[in-house]
Amino acid sequence: MVNANFLRRILVVGEKGVLTQMSQYVPLAKDAATKIMEMLTAEDAARNKLNDEIRALERKADDLSVSMKDQITSGAISSTLMDNLVKLVEKFDDLLDGSYYISREIKRIKRNNHKFDDFTLDVLRNGYSSSAQILKISLDALDHVKAIVECTEFKEMKREREQIEALEERVDDIKDNLLDYLYNNSDSIPYIVFIHLTGLVHRLDDLLDDCEDISDLIHTITVAVTR
Repeated sequence: MVNANFLRRILVVGEKGVLTQMSQYVPLAKDAATKIMEMLTAEDAARNKLNDEIRALERKADDLSVSMKDQITSGAISSTLMDNLVKLVEKFDDLLDGSYYISREIKRIKRNNHKFDDFTLDVLRNGYSSSAQILKISLDALDHVKAIVECTEFKEMKREREQIEALEERVDDIKDNLLDYLYNNSDSIPYIVFIHLTGLVHRLDDLLDDCEDISDLIHTITVAVTR
């Protein structure tokens, strides 16, 4: 089996292996997901603070991405491998970009809660309950992403990828159930709330899709450097 140290020796850019550095995104993404969960039930002042904190995490990820892309493109590696490494950086960065987008949408709709009747507030609570379930699953998926980055064997990597795929399927079920509920009640739900919740659940699903794409890219890169 391929040893992680072997991979890191091949992928050295500067003083650290690129794949090893990728793990720096995981705590940022997990922190952002946790703060989004808090935003779902937070009061105005706390919600605004959480939104600002997620923005700060997104900026950290941007800075990390710029640094890593500079290292990758200045390293002595093949163009094919370089392209995949850059795509991997962008996929990790998408996790934080998506999280910040989600936090802003929650902040915007929550500012208008006073305009909604009891039924609409119940719809929002239902939608946010499903959103919280997805975010909890995304935290598990991120743990598996970190494990993939640190994998020492292909078998181990395969197991982690399968775990992410299974989590993504669970999220698909939650998403479909929420969308069915929203469409079945669309005549009674204000347009802005309908659009907010349908967009939100798709964006949350994208976070799981990104985790799956990341695992696929890491597998592709690992195969490429061991041929």
